[in-house]
Amino acid sequence: MVSSLGDARPYDLASNFLRIDISPTDQLARFLLAPDENADEAAARAELIELMRNVLSGPGLLVLTGLPAARSYGERASRRIAALLGEALPQNREGVLVREVRDRGTGIAEGMRARYSDSRFGGHMHTDGVEAPLPAPDYFTLFCVRQSEMGGSLRFVHIRDVLATLADWPDVLDVLRAPFHFDRRGDQETGARPTIAKPILFTQRGRPAIAYFRSYIERGHEHPGIPRLTPAQIAALDGLDEAVYSAGHVCEDKLRAGELAVFDNLSLLHGRSEFRDTPQCPRLLLRTWVRDCT
Repeated sequence: MVSSLGDARPYDLASNFLRIDISPTDQLARFLLAPDENADEAAARAELIELMRNVLSGPGLLVLTGLPAARSYGERASRRIAALLGEALPQNREGVLVREVRDRGTGIAEGMRARYSDSRFGGHMHTDGVEAPLPAPDYFTLFCVRQSEMGGSLRFVHIRDVLATLADWPDVLDVLRAPFHFDRRGDQETGARPTIAKPILFTQRGRPAIAYFRSYIERGHEHPGIPRLTPAQIAALDGLDEAVYSAGHVCEDKLRAGELAVFDNLSLLHGRSEFRDTPQCPRLLLRTWVRDCT
């Protein structure tokens, strides 16, 4: 589904993304693409805030279309939409603000520092930034420079559907609201513990939130000196996975080159299908993590 910036049609993600086509004449497009920063930031922010109001009360995801697919435009647009939303956050200890999401030939959570976004593998519904302390990134963005010809579809499910499924399992909810150890993926300070303890379900900015990546949790509880997962914790993770994968609420679609997606990272679990690059078209997305400063 594609609509214009001024279109008031309701969001419907039953089969795919709602795509908002931003015209070069829109203030938001001008600000995202201008070669300098003289475009009207206040007007662009007002347009984006109106769009995000519907996102936060609805699907949790916005896809802007009509942008050039060049990497240079993608990085500029990624940095500027992060500035409109709040503040871009470092994604590793090196302080990277715009990170390439591409196949670096690693497995998921392989070694000390490899991440899901460095692999081509699918599955593993998760939220972003779980390896860092709370507060979690409020949003993350993905700009598609090149899409894979085979695979690479995004999958997502909203926390409201997960919580509705878990409502009959209060014992599971209690465990998920207690701390688990998440592996830091090597981003901790020298000499610091290689895990961060925090709950999977919590409240942030006055609304229910989730931080989840089972592989990072399992790796976190394997470190020396960290308690192993208890049977109750394993059962709670199994219950959460069942709620995520079998509730019938997982939606799927594929970003196209030149599209910029904004995700509500507190509400959406996401994953992807496995993809395979070709020499002519290796998949490349650009990602930012954003803290809402309002």
